[in-house]
Amino acid sequence: MERLGVRSLHAVLGDWQAGAGASLAGRLAAAMRVAIESGVLPVGTMLPAERSMARGLGVSRSTVTAALLTLKNEGLLSARHGSGTRVGSPGADTRNLPGDTGDSGPGVIDLAESSPGDARALPSVGVDLDALLRSGSSLGYTPAGLPGLRRAVADRFGADGLPTDPAQVIITNGAQHALALCFAQLTEPGCPVVLDDPTYPGVLDLLRARKLDPIGLPRHSGAIDADRLRDLVVRTGAEVAYLQTLVHNPTGYSGDDASLDELADAVEELGLRVIEDVVLADLRFDHTRPAPLAARSASGLRGDAVVVVGSVSKLGWGGLRIGWLRAEEGEVDRILRSRRADDLGSSVPSQVISTAVLAEFDVLVESRRRTLSRRSELACSLLREQCPEWKFTPPSGGLSVWVELPRHQTAGRLVSLALDHGVVVHSGNVSSVNDDGDRFLRICFDRPEPQL
Repeated sequence: MERLGVRSLHAVLGDWQAGAGASLAGRLAAAMRVAIESGVLPVGTMLPAERSMARGLGVSRSTVTAALLTLKNEGLLSARHGSGTRVGSPGADTRNLPGDTGDSGPGVIDLAESSPGDARALPSVGVDLDALLRSGSSLGYTPAGLPGLRRAVADRFGADGLPTDPAQVIITNGAQHALALCFAQLTEPGCPVVLDDPTYPGVLDLLRARKLDPIGLPRHSGAIDADRLRDLVVRTGAEVAYLQTLVHNPTGYSGDDASLDELADAVEELGLRVIEDVVLADLRFDHTRPAPLAARSASGLRGDAVVVVGSVSKLGWGGLRIGWLRAEEGEVDRILRSRRADDLGSSVPSQVISTAVLAEFDVLVESRRRTLSRRSELACSLLREQCPEWKFTPPSGGLSVWVELPRHQTAGRLVSLALDHGVVVHSGNVSSVNDDGDRFLRICFDRPEPQL
């Protein structure tokens, strides 16, 4: 059975990253699919190990994992623990596994994707012709977003202690798109960027795609270490940081007022630009919500020091593909000029639904908090009972628990064994800036109790 080298795979795939509209994992899966179906990658060919593929293709391991799972789901690849991944016959009857979209096949329990399992968390809202006509977008192109949704987002920021004019808000195609716009505005290829380690996996793909240099700020416990941030910025010359300040993905740790004030002092002292991710901020189990970093002007923080990113994906449903960013108006204008080059705005029906969702914000948040808190307690109880050697801190918010494994276990092996039993979890490698993620598992607990 032929084993393919990374260089040979690179030659077969060509310029697979070119194009737009799909994630990096989606583009990689598409290129491999063409190569398999055309016979360029023959049946039985053994693929390189995931870590080698990621290094050779210049992407994160999470991108490779997602692409391979997509093709396994389609029957184009098959894998067995200890024997690697090989090309299967197109149309072969293989087990249905989760794909790049995060959707699981029949009988598969997906504890990997840190997002709502489906749209059931959304309130009962709909879109009809009258709603579209009233939306304020006669042509359907909204580079900045619908006025009503921009106003609703601005009002939410104001309620959190950050007075915001709707003109400071851009509606985006999810938080991932908002982050891409921010990095495009604030960085150049080769720039160092400080970020939490571990971190939100999607940001690692963005940094690699833009050829940015990720600098890990250890976050295996509690608050962001302002002194460590100072040290990293001085040592690397970084001018931009990406930080999850209020509730952290994947650990579930939450920031507090004292640590956020210290962080604001450090950011002002360093002249640092911060992309502040508050996507999980409302999902804090103790019902408190400190003001975001961007609101801490009492510490002398410049108004333009922080760009804030949020979305409805974790609160309601990722399928709406609606997120936003908040920046100073001059920066908003520059970002919009850049956005118009390849994107004319987010889906109007999704924006109409999201406006209705935000109109019921307090009710939805309270329902989600109760559900997530209950599921977190159940997951932690089961972990203590079933896996007493595993170490974790019960999350104070969010959708996932971050587990440290004993020295004799590795996440990669456990992920593979779990797949054999129809359960999908993620190795810490998908979230890790440095190469120590195989000591950790990220387990999403936002699933029905019987699945947990």
